[in-house]
Amino acid sequence: MKHSSDLAVILHPARPGWSTCLNVAPQTLPPFWRSWLLERGSLTARLSSLRPGQFSVDCQHEGLGYPTPAEQRELKLSANERVWFREVILKLDDVPVVYARTVVPGSALTGRLARLRHLGNRSLGTFLFSQPDMRRTFVRVSHCKANAAGLEWARRSVFTLGGKSLMVTEAFSPSLTKFDHPNRTN
Repeated sequence: MKHSSDLAVILHPARPGWSTCLNVAPQTLPPFWRSWLLERGSLTARLSSLRPGQFSVDCQHEGLGYPTPAEQRELKLSANERVWFREVILKLDDVPVVYARTVVPGSALTGRLARLRHLGNRSLGTFLFSQPDMRRTFVRVSHCKANAAGLEWARRSVFTLGGKSLMVTEAFSPSLTKFDHPNRTN
């Protein structure tokens, strides 16, 4: 049983400096990253629109484990409560542009959320944003600490479906700037 992976350590460092976009003046974020970090729609749809037919999901790890301290706080879990986690790399033209980790409390893996265990290399966003009762909390953003992947900015939020919550954390690769030229302003 895993407590955390390398990606979990990058996305949830001990002192990440997360803050809600309600407490961060959006204009203080670099314009290019502000657009991505505060995106309220489907990240899958937005990435797919940059390179139609060239978007892919590469599932790195998934299974049962334990939540990170940040996941415990956001989902109100105990340290020994089991979660199902999924870590993926979202790619455009086979270039990694987003690293993501999804965590679902084990007790919530029933009904529609049970489908998440069978996504494989399919997009979580396609599933989430097709659910009419899906709700999303505010987005928290963070400037990542130095890491081997070169990730600078991350965001996380909690989604609720049918009264059950899951947390999604996404870190953006600087490689994304190569694909999003029209929106690039920095």
